[in-house]
Amino acid sequence: MQYIKNSVFLYFTPRQRSQLASFLRSFVKKHQNLSVDELLDKFIEEENYYKDIGSIHFEFVIENFSNDEFLSDIKKFFSYVFWEFKQKEAQKPLILRQKAIQKEARKRANDFKMSKLKPTKKQLWYYEKICKAHNVAQKPLDSATRLDLKNWIMEIIEPKEESDD
Repeated sequence: MQYIKNSVFLYFTPRQRSQLASFLRSFVKKHQNLSVDELLDKFIEEENYYKDIGSIHFEFVIENFSNDEFLSDIKKFFSYVFWEFKQKEAQKPLILRQKAIQKEARKRANDFKMSKLKPTKKQLWYYEKICKAHNVAQKPLDSATRLDLKNWIMEIIEPKEESDD
């Protein structure tokens, strides 16, 4: 069932198949609360409506509404799209975990890079101003790195709350 596009609507040109598949996928996404049969009825109803007002989406589709193979293919495609949505929903926690891991890895890489660089003039100036504003003694800056200054500034701005254990 992985290659549904290669097994349905074979009587259409590749361009027609692609356009129809894309439209049907967005149609299902818009009407996820309906069943496959209800979706098929709604799709036929909408296409007939657009035909009546003279704004046809797909001429080649309207000609095939009486074709049982076509209607069967649409049902197969709708079922496949529902299956895809279910798979994506099942994989959502895994994807979110992967994103969190990647974010942490980027943070570690950035921290590593900052630990090798000398602090900028702006950082030094900001650290001095923050120390004066909060009446905190400055730490020695001769061997400090960008990461050190960033951490010292964050300690001053957002002091860790000490628990009374």
